[in-house]
Order: sequence, then structure tokens, then C-alpha cells
Amino acid sequence: MSEARDREPAEMTERLRSFLAADSEDSLSRCLARTVQDPLKPLTSEGRLRINPLLLILAAITLFATGTCLFFSFYQ
Repeated sequence: MSEARDREPAEMTERLRSFLAADSEDSLSRCLARTVQDPLKPLTSEGRLRINPLLLILAAITLFATGTCLFFSFYQ
């Protein structure tokens, strides 16, 4: 009885992996890469991902603002 119970999750996992492997375009990593890539020139000459410059600027401003807020919160 327990052998049949152990086999069911393994079969379900295998079916899920084969389903997700067949539809690789909708994977989370590909969707995330498509979202952050530069819309004008998405890949470098070597074929690597080029990140959107606006997202980089926004991340730098957010990091700077967070660091400034933490600095004045702890050291004042």
C-alpha cells in the first residue's frame, strides 16, 4: 500500500517536469529576462543579456535613498 502511495508523487513530479520542459517559453527565468532586457538592443555582441538602463538607474537611486535613510536613522 505504501509503495503505491510513494509512486504517485514521483509520477506526478515526472509529469510536471515533462510539461514544464515542453513549454520552456513561459518559464519564470525567461519571463524575468525578457522583462529586464534592454528594448533597443537586448543582447551584446557576445550574446549576453543587456539590462535596461532605466532599470539600472532606478535601482541605483533606490539603493542610494535606502542607504541614506538607514545612515540618518542609525547615526543621528
